[in-house]
Amino acid sequence: MRPLDEHAARPTSFVHVADSPLTIPRFAPENRRSMRIYFRPCRELLLRSFFVAIMLLAAAASSALAEMQVTVGNPGLAHFDTDGGVELDFGLTDSNGQPVGNLTKDNVQVLEDGKPGKILYFHGVGQGRPVDIVFVLDITESMQPYIDAVKQNIITFARDLQSNNRDYRLGLVTFEDYVVSQYQDCNCEYRNTMTSDVSKFISWVGGLHAGGGGDIPEDPLDALAYAASLPFRPEAQGIVILITDAPPHVAGDGPDRQGDQAYRDHHPNANADVTSQTGPKVAALFQKDGLTLYAVAPPPFIAPEYQGIVQSTHGRLFNIVSEQNRFPELVRDIGHSIATEYSLTYRTPRPIEDGTNRTVELKINFDGQSASAETSYQVKGIGGAAINVPEDSGTEAAGGEEAPRLSQFSFSWWNGLVPLLALLGLGGLSRVRLGVSADELRSIVEAQSKAPVPNISDAARQVAQRARSAVSSAASSSSGAPRTAAPALSPLPPGEARLTALERIEAIPGEYSLLKPEITVGRGEDNDIVIPHASVSRNHARLTRRDGAFELTDLNSTNGSYVNNLLVQGTIRVANGSEVRFGDIRFTLRF
Repeated sequence: MRPLDEHAARPTSFVHVADSPLTIPRFAPENRRSMRIYFRPCRELLLRSFFVAIMLLAAAASSALAEMQVTVGNPGLAHFDTDGGVELDFGLTDSNGQPVGNLTKDNVQVLEDGKPGKILYFHGVGQGRPVDIVFVLDITESMQPYIDAVKQNIITFARDLQSNNRDYRLGLVTFEDYVVSQYQDCNCEYRNTMTSDVSKFISWVGGLHAGGGGDIPEDPLDALAYAASLPFRPEAQGIVILITDAPPHVAGDGPDRQGDQAYRDHHPNANADVTSQTGPKVAALFQKDGLTLYAVAPPPFIAPEYQGIVQSTHGRLFNIVSEQNRFPELVRDIGHSIATEYSLTYRTPRPIEDGTNRTVELKINFDGQSASAETSYQVKGIGGAAINVPEDSGTEAAGGEEAPRLSQFSFSWWNGLVPLLALLGLGGLSRVRLGVSADELRSIVEAQSKAPVPNISDAARQVAQRARSAVSSAASSSSGAPRTAAPALSPLPPGEARLTALERIEAIPGEYSLLKPEITVGRGEDNDIVIPHASVSRNHARLTRRDGAFELTDLNSTNGSYVNNLLVQGTIRVANGSEVRFGDIRFTLRF
């Protein structure tokens, strides 16, 4: 190739573009190679400009998509069996992460399995439903700074809830390699209870002293399962906040060989696993109880169990490693996020307990922008049931809502199948010989006609004699003679426990055996002990076997639980032989 200065020496003409300061050289044909060299920098500049423009457009599109973000929690099914209502709690934030507080019912649409659900009630920011929040704290030695931060920021946390009119209660669960607050020997005031007094909660957290811990994993899965058993209000949003810097023990990973004396005291079998729980089991338990998990914990590549539970409950996971320096601010942010949530109740388009999983999509259109999020829930029951559901009546209820009236909702195939099964059953019975034949009936009538006529005077004499015996027996009793005691109940084999009914009521068994360490009692079919009586709530109470005795916890039942005629508020210890009453149904607890 010849040098460029040789080309420059050749005569070159120029073209002047009208009304333009540019002068474009006109190259001779022999100078095409140098022309390509001349334009190569321009081509590279154009390509770079093109890629920069593409990146700017992508960034602008990403920014537009991130302008609003909606988060939705686990659906609540407390009213599903009565009016087909499903409760949703959700939050909406702008591009700066600040809550959007001006939504109305018209900005929101709910789709269940692609079908629209009618919104019955909508509560904006400051109108949210009650909320029960349980902090699950790792109290091993490395956690002291986090415990102090919770104590110092919980007042702001609670004030945020108060300022947004959230009726809140706070609970506390503590754990190491075992669930400390689950056992009576912890002497914890916060055991099995919640409080709406923030000062009391601060005193609970202030009394914690981090220490102990053997191997690196701890036992948060058992702590979460225990937290789910606390007395959450059925009408309240349930939230659990886990704070730990350790991965969890899981079923099958063996015992803690480095555990301290406290661990050995609460795990007498030195070769047993630390826990029988797994991430999916805890997630299923939270989904069943409608609880949402906020976790400040190690990232997924260290402890994937936390992310699995958070995703299943539609909560949030915060990396405790990257958030370590802003943990106090993080506590306040979580409280503000909960305080500024919206709440709505929609009527499911399929109000039937058929055991299916339902996918719920929440769509929001506000101020020219849109956002959406998905959640899901599973209803109990089996296919083919039918229930009464509300129907629009056209009248307005209080607060501008439409007042519902009931109509029958059912599947036509099921309503047709029931009569068919009945007819088949009757046809089968018609071929079965029931009762006696005509000849046998005739023989019975003839035998009765030949029976001797009863002696009325003898019968009257026997009745008078029985009356005199009863009077003399009453006289001897009133004179101080010892009464005959009621027959004693047979003693139970060691380790057994039973609830024995004090009155015989049709459809209620005379005795229940308590075969598990924890027994749920109620009218609903999902309880361990099912008492089919109108005075018993669907989920009435819980009996827990602990330290050789039983504890009774009332689950906010309508007609209350009683031990020896004393109303149970929270949890009470039950002695052997005590009278236990659920609504109007009385039992004796023996163990």
